[in-house]
Amino acid sequence: MDAELVRANFEAAGQGHVFAFWDELGERARRRLLRQCEAVDLSRLSELRAAIDELKTPRARNLSPAPVFELSNREFPYALADAARAVAPIGDKALRDGHVAVLLVAGGQGTRLGFDGPKGCYPVLPLSGMTLFEVFARKIRRVGTEHGRTPPLYVMVGGHNESATINFWQDHEFFGLSPDDVKFFAQGEMPALDENGKLVMAAKDALFTGPDGHGGVLNALHAKGMLADMRARGVRYVSYIQVDNAQTPVADAAFLGLHIAEGAEVSLKVVRKEDPDEKVGIYCLDDGVPGIVEYSEFSPEQSRERDGDGLRYWAGSIAVHAFSVDFLNRLADNGTDLPLHAAHKKVPCIDPQGNVIEPAQPNAWKFERFIFDTIPLAGKVNCVEVPREEQFLPVKNADGPYGPTGFKQAYQDYFARAVQAATGKRPPAIEVDPMAAENAREVIELAAKANWDTTKSLHIKQ
Repeated sequence: MDAELVRANFEAAGQGHVFAFWDELGERARRRLLRQCEAVDLSRLSELRAAIDELKTPRARNLSPAPVFELSNREFPYALADAARAVAPIGDKALRDGHVAVLLVAGGQGTRLGFDGPKGCYPVLPLSGMTLFEVFARKIRRVGTEHGRTPPLYVMVGGHNESATINFWQDHEFFGLSPDDVKFFAQGEMPALDENGKLVMAAKDALFTGPDGHGGVLNALHAKGMLADMRARGVRYVSYIQVDNAQTPVADAAFLGLHIAEGAEVSLKVVRKEDPDEKVGIYCLDDGVPGIVEYSEFSPEQSRERDGDGLRYWAGSIAVHAFSVDFLNRLADNGTDLPLHAAHKKVPCIDPQGNVIEPAQPNAWKFERFIFDTIPLAGKVNCVEVPREEQFLPVKNADGPYGPTGFKQAYQDYFARAVQAATGKRPPAIEVDPMAAENAREVIELAAKANWDTTKSLHIKQ
């Protein structure tokens, strides 16, 4: 590494402050800073600034509702669209033939949960304390049992939690999955800019960087050889899920079947938004092009528009997708970069004198790419409505409906309701092993063959 050349390039880009403490750094600290600097593409600083401008002054949008395969039955325990259920055998065959992989995005930490470790290591189920990672591993094992072929699992981690995540899986013997079929890869990192457009320094010898968002999976899959691995395995379709949503099915045969039957390149699941103030992205058309529009980009009037069935813009994205591998390969081969999105955040940093600052207010701009920005690039998009309480129950915050207590209450209410529908009685507490059943319909079927004591906590196991 030519330190003088790197420094000159940063000076020319107006970022010479990065080397303000160079003379007092030791050799190891200098190498660390240079490695970080070499990873920064200074020619793309204008892209970061454009993302800030876009957030401050969003462009005008010509929005309209997008077509969705709606639920065919809204009565508990619900039924997916007839069209999706009709083509479930196509999804079943793809799973049997080994054409499906599962992609689990797990780069987050459990910080907002008050948990010191990767979010996937968080114990979430109410009776056993099963972790999020084990929940998904057992869901995948069940798919393998049902179809005679266990899909390979690709886990996108963050650079900060890669070792901890891999160690956790190794310590738990991959939760019964074959180690050869579980691949870990790290997403990229992005620098932050302060209010003056300067790169934020985390320390005298380090730039501040943060994960590049779930949209970073596109570049990471290509750069880390995961797309090549998929091709070698004969994988044609990817079931994309995020680690905080323990209720979402993996490798959903009906969803995959519709994706394949319709020739879609991207498919997504949505839930029905009923509160206009709910902070969720909406699937709709923008100048006739399908995509996700953030809740903040709707005017108050638009977000409250109603038709005969409720909110006009109701299709809330839950970050569950199916992708065709050919589509992902095409984007990668073309060097496609998804758009950057800026967010004004509190970023720990140092001041010009090298003092550490823990800001009380947002002080810098962080940047991410979002996976849903692949939707406008696809030749064909499918959207399927799913029941909220059945397939969307994330654990995100320390409290509230998406906190651990809120999760456990909603989880138990849902499955206890199934037991009550089958037996007439509601257990005081309940947990369902992901290998035993995935939804209320399956619990009701199990109840018909069982003799459960519903006066006690009910743990439905395989």
